[in-house]
Amino acid sequence: MNTFDSMLEKAVVINSLRGEDIFGVIAELTEALIAEGRLAEAKRDEAKQAIVRREMSASTVMTDEIALPHGRTDVVDELVCAIGISKEGFNADAPDGVPTRVVILMLVPPSAGSGYTTFLGSISRTLMDDAKRAALIEAADRESVLTLLRG
Repeated sequence: MNTFDSMLEKAVVINSLRGEDIFGVIAELTEALIAEGRLAEAKRDEAKQAIVRREMSASTVMTDEIALPHGRTDVVDELVCAIGISKEGFNADAPDGVPTRVVILMLVPPSAGSGYTTFLGSISRTLMDDAKRAALIEAADRESVLTLLRG
C-alpha cells in the first residue's frame, strides 16, 4: 500500500462539519482525532496550536471550497489526517470569496520527510476536479469519501 492509500485508510472523516470558521473547524477535527484514538487527549492544545500557528503565518484556505490546515509537531509519531466536509460551507476568507466545504487537516511529525507534501499534492489534484469535489461534498459516509479521494 502506498503512502497516499495508507494515509487515507487511517484518516478520520466527518461528513457534517459544524464549525463556522477555520479555527472552529480545526478544533472540531482535532476533537475527532482524539475521539478516534489518533491523537492523545493530553496533546490536544499542542496539536491545535501547531496548526493555528501555521494558519496564522500563511493561510491554508484555498480557492474552490478547499482548506488544507496542517502543522508540524512532535505530538504525533506519524502523519495524522482528518477530513471534514461542510455541506453548507463556512466563511474562511477564501481568496475567491467562496465558502469552504472541504477541509483536509494534517498533523506532521518533525521527522516526516516529503511524504506529507506528496499526500497534499495528490489530494489537491483530486479536489481541483469540480465533479469529484461536488461528489465528495455530497458523500454520505466515510467509505464514499475515501473511494472518491482514491480516484
